[in-house]
Amino acid sequence: MALTAFSATPATCAQPPGDVAAPQADRVPDSAVDLPGYLEHYSRPFRIDPDEFKFTQKYYWHRLFHPTLSDKVWGAGVLIASFTLATQKNRIQADVAEDDSPSRERFFRRAQDLGGRGIVPAIAALFYLGGSAFHDYRAKETGFMLAESGILTGILTVTGMWVLSEDRPREGGRLHPFKGIGHGVSGHAATAASISGVLSRMYFQVEPDDGRVARTFKWIGKGFVYAAPVAVSFGRVNEQEHFVYSTILGMAIGFWTSNAVADAHGLYLQAPGSRLKPSGVAPIVGDRGGAGAVVRWEF
Repeated sequence: MALTAFSATPATCAQPPGDVAAPQADRVPDSAVDLPGYLEHYSRPFRIDPDEFKFTQKYYWHRLFHPTLSDKVWGAGVLIASFTLATQKNRIQADVAEDDSPSRERFFRRAQDLGGRGIVPAIAALFYLGGSAFHDYRAKETGFMLAESGILTGILTVTGMWVLSEDRPREGGRLHPFKGIGHGVSGHAATAASISGVLSRMYFQVEPDDGRVARTFKWIGKGFVYAAPVAVSFGRVNEQEHFVYSTILGMAIGFWTSNAVADAHGLYLQAPGSRLKPSGVAPIVGDRGGAGAVVRWEF
């Protein structure tokens, strides 16, 4: 579907002397036209592109309520796995408690810190402030995206905690939906997973021209950022803080959100067919001498 708009002004209408166009150097570069200039501009300290922020929000919520085919497949898989594990939740917790050991308990107790104690917000702040200080767009944008992912993950997680309000396993694990904020979705697992997609896509994305060593290190890095939330989840189960299915739901929210934020960032910078930008602009002259422009959007 195409939408065309026409704007015209009389040819005899001159620009008032006092209206002077802004110097080119003062204009914010358009990522679709001058990507290097755009990256340089927003690598400076504390500059945030409000249009990208709005684009990310629109993209995220639209995709949440209008999922892609892959979203539907993965979502169905997560729900089926979670339901299956929920039916066996008490037996699984009993097996975990029986097989516990001091060394495993120490390891998983430390692993849980990634999902709590402000570790994830600190990582986001470190990237953002470091990128601002050294004019590194990638690091600065990574910090901002981590913050976005964390907040959006938190919104969905708290909603899930309300829908699946449940007591902790060590408190009996009674389920009482829609009655207060419970523990049916693991906040620690979701928070830890909220950084995985962003870090993977910003720093560990394998490119066609990468050598063998670069590919190896990127795959190791990608494996680490996705394995860390799994360790956090095992820790929560081992400490009798959450059932297994609750950590699966938490990780799914964090993984999906972080990748959706990364998708929005890539589309905003590179997609020429973005719905927020016109697909074509052309000057025209009317029959009576009026000048104007035709702006075309395609949906």
